Amino acid sequence: MALDLSRFAKAFFEEAQEHISALESLLVAVNLRAPDPEALNAIFRAVHSVKGGAAAFGHMALSEFTHDFESILDRVRKGKLPLTKPMVNTFLKAGDVMRQHLLALEQEREPDLPAMQSLRHMLIEASAEILLDEPLLADEPEAARLPRFKVVIHLEKAEYGEHEALEALNEDMAGLGGVSDVATQSIDDRLLSYSFNLDTDIDDAELRESLEFLVPAEAIHIDAYERRGTRSKEAPPEDDNDGGFGFFDSPVEPVSASLAPGAYSPAFHTAENDIQLASLVDASSIRVNVNKVDQLINLVGELVIAEAMLTQAAQNVDVDEQTRLAAGLAQLQRNTRDLQDAILAIRMLPISFVFSRLPRLTRDLAERLGKEVELQLIGEDTELDKSVIEKIADPLTHLVRNAIDHGIEPPEERIRNGKPSTGLLSVGARHQGGSIVITVSDDGAGLNRERILAKARELGLDGGDNWNDEEVWQLIFTPGFSTASAVTDVSGRGVGMDVVWQNVHLLGGKIDIDSIPGEGTSMTIRLPLTLAILDGMSIAVSGETYILPLANIAQSLQPSMSDIKTVNGCDVVMVRGEYIPITSLAELFSLPAHESNDRDILVVLEMDERRAAIRVDELLGQHQVVLKSLEANYRRVKGVSGATILGDGRVALILDATYLISVAHSVARDLATVAGVTHAR
Repeated sequence: MALDLSRFAKAFFEEAQEHISALESLLVAVNLRAPDPEALNAIFRAVHSVKGGAAAFGHMALSEFTHDFESILDRVRKGKLPLTKPMVNTFLKAGDVMRQHLLALEQEREPDLPAMQSLRHMLIEASAEILLDEPLLADEPEAARLPRFKVVIHLEKAEYGEHEALEALNEDMAGLGGVSDVATQSIDDRLLSYSFNLDTDIDDAELRESLEFLVPAEAIHIDAYERRGTRSKEAPPEDDNDGGFGFFDSPVEPVSASLAPGAYSPAFHTAENDIQLASLVDASSIRVNVNKVDQLINLVGELVIAEAMLTQAAQNVDVDEQTRLAAGLAQLQRNTRDLQDAILAIRMLPISFVFSRLPRLTRDLAERLGKEVELQLIGEDTELDKSVIEKIADPLTHLVRNAIDHGIEPPEERIRNGKPSTGLLSVGARHQGGSIVITVSDDGAGLNRERILAKARELGLDGGDNWNDEEVWQLIFTPGFSTASAVTDVSGRGVGMDVVWQNVHLLGGKIDIDSIPGEGTSMTIRLPLTLAILDGMSIAVSGETYILPLANIAQSLQPSMSDIKTVNGCDVVMVRGEYIPITSLAELFSLPAHESNDRDILVVLEMDERRAAIRVDELLGQHQVVLKSLEANYRRVKGVSGATILGDGRVALILDATYLISVAHSVARDLATVAGVTHAR
């Protein structure tokens, strides 16, 4: 019966892709003049790990390719082959081919074998001309020169004792080196041990990494020694019968039962005692299917809604019972909040998952355009929701490409303008309130206002010289808008920035541009940290209930009549010594006016140092709400970022604070200074 490794295939593909990403990052960062030996070793190990996994899963074309690749890398790390820029370029292309090959295998498509074979020849050609000694892919068959490892794997009898998989497992091990002295033994009524000796040129850590593609780390024990005596442990005698391999006092008897990898017991039981083995790898993280996490988040969302319903129902309970019920609900609320925070934290990932692709992108694009660019990454540990990370990758890539292509000038032009020949591209991320702020800045030529306006007029867009810079800069997000003089394989078709705008707004975010001619451009994206749950303030307007994100609320107030002024038909209010514009939600959403003799209730919203006040009828309270997509169930509505279900079962719209602030400032933009009154920043 053949060994079934299909259940481990997903882990293999994920880990192999991680190794290739590490390979790419290390190659991009390598110093050609003085390569770091540890970096070279890490590059070699990344390729070797992919080779070991590919061999174990029977992907022989990939295994053979990576074998040749690691042979070259081995000579580089040993100083027999100097590392050059053309070699690094070829190594990066080899990583791309490996990535595409793995993707084809994972999707059960036919891999591009000619491309892999072509790259194999490129690897050899890029290295052969400067080879310092010995043939490039010379075989080294002398097993006596290789270190030997004794490997023991413990597995459950009940689940695997009847499978005939030993022969297949031996074949998989043979892909790592020379296998000998294979034995299967019984430890007790529950456990089997599968042992063998392996002659291979890899070290202990690399062997363990390869074996973990087949069996869990906790099931593996490795005892290493060098045949020529260079390792710390001496070779055990050939007649060694220590069936317990140091774990058990009583001898064990050989059995004929075979086993399969993938099962293990964290505790090894004998008649005398229980022996708990320590984990041999970092057990601080696990791989969980994202669909399972999404299901948990949905369930927590329903729990939040249920808690809100109970809280509202408790208001109608008899006074004598209300105290006890309120205490229970308070406890439920605390537990729900803790559970929600814990589950949301599972989905939070560092933005380095996106940033890691930028060094390669910057290097390749700068080289293609003949530019010199230094990439600076800031805040790589900043965390945000996995769903946001997946959707922000493409916009961020477009912004970086745009900065290198349109922003940073060629070296000779920079020198003429008194700048360093190397342009600086900075990509950073940080938390700000309930949002994440991502900036892409360059010290290039900046945006050309006149050229943008000329293109706008060419496209028939309504605008003119009275537009401020912010309005002009936003024109570059118009579909089909491009100021490039010619269409190239990098830019010129006017689609990239349009994609950026659409993707950012689909995430409930916004993008701002700040540019100074001759000094550079900075593009700032603001996004919600998570798309699942937010803290909100319930407000009432004309009998309808709306939710405002709490992170955007600076304060609420009931101003006196003297604090409100009307300038050119626009109301402004004095807040902390500054006048800011007021907009009415009832007027904005065409709702009937609310009749009230009370003073106005204003909620001051703040975003990126811009403030605006919105007029509401009543503040209903603060609570958490579960975000539901309005666009997925209806359509996109201006000023609305989503919807939620209230405790009484009604649907409430979640308002877009960014849009409300923009509308207020749009109305107040042309206000002149009247009697010392100025509108908001």
